[in-house]
Amino acid sequence: MFFPHRSPTPSRADHDAVPAGVEGSQETPAGRSRAAQRLVSTCQHLLVLGVILAVLTPAAQIVSIDFGPAPEPDASSGAGSAAPAVPAALSAYAQAQTVASVVPASVVDPVVREVSLTPPAGARVSPRAMASAARAKVIRTGGQRLLSAPQEVTGYGAVGLTWQHGDVVPDDQIKVKARTRSSGGAWSRWTTMAYHDEHGPDPASAEGRRARPGTDELLVGRVGEVQVKVVTPASAPPDLRLAVIDPGVPLATKLEKPALDTAKPTGAQAQPAVATDVPDAPADVPGATQSTSAGDVRLAAASYTPRPVIYSRAQWGADERLRDKSSLRYHEVHAGFVHHTVNANNYQPADVPAILRGIYAYHTKSRGWSDVGYNFLVDKFGRIWEGRAGGIDRPVVGAHTLGYNDDSFAMSAIGNFDTAKPSAALVQAYGALFAWKLSLHGVSAASTRQYVTTKYFQAINGHRDAGSTACPGRYLYARIPDIRRLAAQAQVGFAGRQLERNLAGTPQPDVLVRRKSDKRAYVVPLQKTATGYSRGTPINTGIDMSQQNLLLNAGDWNRDGKPDMITRRSTTGVLYMRPGLGNGKFGPAVEIGRGFGPVKLLSAVGDVTGDGWPDLMGQPTGAGMRIYPGRGPAPIATYYPAYGRVTGGNQIAVGLWDGDGAPDSLVRQGRKLVLYPGNGPGGMTGARSLSLDLRGYDRVVGLSDMDLTGHPDLVLRKKGTGEAFLVPATATAFAAPVSLGKGWEVFDMMG
Repeated sequence: MFFPHRSPTPSRADHDAVPAGVEGSQETPAGRSRAAQRLVSTCQHLLVLGVILAVLTPAAQIVSIDFGPAPEPDASSGAGSAAPAVPAALSAYAQAQTVASVVPASVVDPVVREVSLTPPAGARVSPRAMASAARAKVIRTGGQRLLSAPQEVTGYGAVGLTWQHGDVVPDDQIKVKARTRSSGGAWSRWTTMAYHDEHGPDPASAEGRRARPGTDELLVGRVGEVQVKVVTPASAPPDLRLAVIDPGVPLATKLEKPALDTAKPTGAQAQPAVATDVPDAPADVPGATQSTSAGDVRLAAASYTPRPVIYSRAQWGADERLRDKSSLRYHEVHAGFVHHTVNANNYQPADVPAILRGIYAYHTKSRGWSDVGYNFLVDKFGRIWEGRAGGIDRPVVGAHTLGYNDDSFAMSAIGNFDTAKPSAALVQAYGALFAWKLSLHGVSAASTRQYVTTKYFQAINGHRDAGSTACPGRYLYARIPDIRRLAAQAQVGFAGRQLERNLAGTPQPDVLVRRKSDKRAYVVPLQKTATGYSRGTPINTGIDMSQQNLLLNAGDWNRDGKPDMITRRSTTGVLYMRPGLGNGKFGPAVEIGRGFGPVKLLSAVGDVTGDGWPDLMGQPTGAGMRIYPGRGPAPIATYYPAYGRVTGGNQIAVGLWDGDGAPDSLVRQGRKLVLYPGNGPGGMTGARSLSLDLRGYDRVVGLSDMDLTGHPDLVLRKKGTGEAFLVPATATAFAAPVSLGKGWEVFDMMG
């Protein structure tokens, strides 16, 4: 159980941080009265309070109640217009981003009005009394049918139905439908309100422990009234509430393009100091956990991915006070899920901000979720919108795919794609976003085996792949192979979350060393031959390592596509990063951390926090193992507990060793090599000894993947002989060591 916090639990500073593009837009619009909002909030609290309201409202709000046969099946709807074939390029998506959109100029307050349809469990209201008050008959056999009173709809409205927390209702045990009418018009046909019991936060999470079960939100649009009917084969769930959402109207609008450009850094990123020959002043070991703020997040994926642009929460008028900032948490991203919102498809571009506010209000105020359930949303025009807060490039845990939220993200398409076919721009938006998001967290879009919480999935999936649901609709689900193909094509050159150690630009990884005689750093290329492996000519980096006591091949620390070097000054414990140039040479040293002198077993272990940046892990004197999250050239400002105290001579960074999607670590303990998994199937697994016997070897170095078989390998140096060996490895076994030749005794440090 090496990493009980696979992704760190953020501090209060992180909880309260506002993503770029939102901060500065939190003022209440001028002239917008808070009195109505306070009244609505008060009414909602009264609804929760209890028995009196539950007793008084059902008779007034239910115009009919009867017991009858089980729910009838729905008639299938016709398909929408045909979608054009998706081209290999992302041209339709790219074209959609060139047009500015109408967005609110400031925060817009949605209003949620809830109507009770059944009393809470234990309330002193008999079904007979409710039936009498509703002027309906009680029939002894069959199911139950509730018909709500017509409810007025304001703005681009949405409705949803929720019931008491803890009352589990299987999908096939409740049928909910809605109909609408315009002022003075006739009622529309009944439309099914989607309900799936696997939509929402994981039950064990703080968010899930207070969430209310319910239907998905149904966007009814600009209508005058709405009415719902509920049909169950037995009694209806307790504390049924119909939520009618008014998304609000902005006082002013403006034309804007997406505020979040993933190709550009955001926030006040501190400029790193450049190392000189002047000795550094001593500093303390990094102190108490203090996560960097969301404003410091650099939204720059590696150069091989597309850079999508995203409309921020501020651009759809999100009122940040509605979400529960204390519930924000991070984990990892191993895969992505495609959803749809199951609403009307006839919306216009200017309607989308209101649609998002309606979803947000329903999820937070009626469902009891901490925020919007989806990480991202995309409209039929190909525009991507920020969903759940916390940072678009960070592994924010959502409430979208029950049981799999911790290790995944989701984007939901606005519309009902069981009845309409998705546009080329929408499909391509999925390809662009998923390529970027997955590569940011080290996942190949083409991967067919990603461990997500309890089982393996492909890197890109439909919601129905994780549960018994029709989501994301038959027509959008049919396009998931195209989304996978587009995302994989966009990830040209993608290398995944393995620690990349190719410093010299050759096909195979390299070893970073310090030569005893002149204390210079060298890159030793490794080569695959017809009969085995060999050592290439060492490359003199020109870097004087005489004042350094640690040499780490850090992988792509600054995410520019080239592996980098990290060193530690022996007198002060200051860490420096030297950016790799891809040819065995390095750029100027940049200071990234102070006070690391007492930190033992320090190693560059890969992206253990799941935020797209490689990290360090080490153990200060007298403390347990810690994760030091990297931010490229930015200083390391925090740490997170990784495990208790670890005994051993050195920690060997290997990246993904056991194939569960999380980086692992090896620790040498005498003759034994002990694996500490990041996370394993069924949860975190304990440390275990591997079969490799290290007697007679004085150096052990991890490589990325010498044979390009998908698994990291090891280099061992024989004590006393100066001969090095390559040990090809799998998750469970080691091949016989293959000689890399003699002469390695001239190096006193290897990384």
